[in-house]
Amino acid sequence: MAGLVTQTRQKGRGSGLSQGFTFQSFTATSTTIAKPYGCTLIVIECVGSGGGGGSGQSGAGVAEGGGGGGGGSLARMSFPAESLGETLTIAIGAVGSGGAAAGNNNGTAGGAATVTDDDSSKIILSAFGGGGGSTLGAGGDAGGGGGGGGTGEVGGTVSGSVTGADGGNPTIQSSTEGDSLGGRGSKGGNGLNDGHCAEYGGAGGGGGGTNSNIGEDGGSSLYGAGAGGGGGGGSGQNGGDGGVWGSYSPGGQNNNGAGGSPATAGAAGTDHAFGCGNGGGGGGAGTSGVAGADGGAGGVPGGGGGAGAAGHSANSGGGGAGGSGEVRIWCW
Repeated sequence: MAGLVTQTRQKGRGSGLSQGFTFQSFTATSTTIAKPYGCTLIVIECVGSGGGGGSGQSGAGVAEGGGGGGGGSLARMSFPAESLGETLTIAIGAVGSGGAAAGNNNGTAGGAATVTDDDSSKIILSAFGGGGGSTLGAGGDAGGGGGGGGTGEVGGTVSGSVTGADGGNPTIQSSTEGDSLGGRGSKGGNGLNDGHCAEYGGAGGGGGGTNSNIGEDGGSSLYGAGAGGGGGGGSGQNGGDGGVWGSYSPGGQNNNGAGGSPATAGAAGTDHAFGCGNGGGGGGAGTSGVAGADGGAGGVPGGGGGAGAAGHSANSGGGGAGGSGEVRIWCW
């Protein structure tokens, strides 16, 4: 028929009319999508979910804050459209939960974001989530921060420890702790230390504050997600700031909770539609007999949750949840 424009597929590649540029983003736990007709190049970006912050410590005479949750990593890859099958399945792991208030509770790690080519049943891209922040450390010290997620492994969670957790693999130039380059997540801060910074990996959570110390700042990441700040310690100490996306210096979110009577909660980290989320702020500690405040939630995608503050002879604050992971797909 004269004037009819037809469109066909071969291995998912359009051979007729092209729909041009398209963009989609996904935060649902499981989604299957079809490739657009006429597509020749597909760019995929995955961000893992953020880890939850640890709670502060509660009970008579205790005054230490929890550690912030680690940020999720970012992975990006370009694919010729003809190399992939007709459909792709997207899976995004759950956010890390914050440690519950009024107790000594660790945060949990965030889940991975993955994309699977359904023709081959192979995962073609993945980014892992940040580790959870710790509560009460050995000997009654402040909690350590969760490790940042790596492009090959979830960030570490050290249960009930003052020592910050290691970032997730891959190992870059035998690096096992501290600031990290490449896809490795960075190490969480020990109690009384800022979280460490990363490149494509997620940042490490800030350590908690002790009797006379504020909570420490969460680490930042150039391309991955920022980590949560540590909870305030002592009687009326402030929480730490969350780390940010697009930086290689701890803190920068300026969302720490203030200590006092009453103490105020850390604010949530900033969301970024393109990029990664910032870390939540650590909660502020109450004065004697006043409850500690909660940490703020991590920004979307992938920000680590802020830690809860100490309750000086009162209930502790709870840790903030991590920010959800995300998958973004551009097609040309």
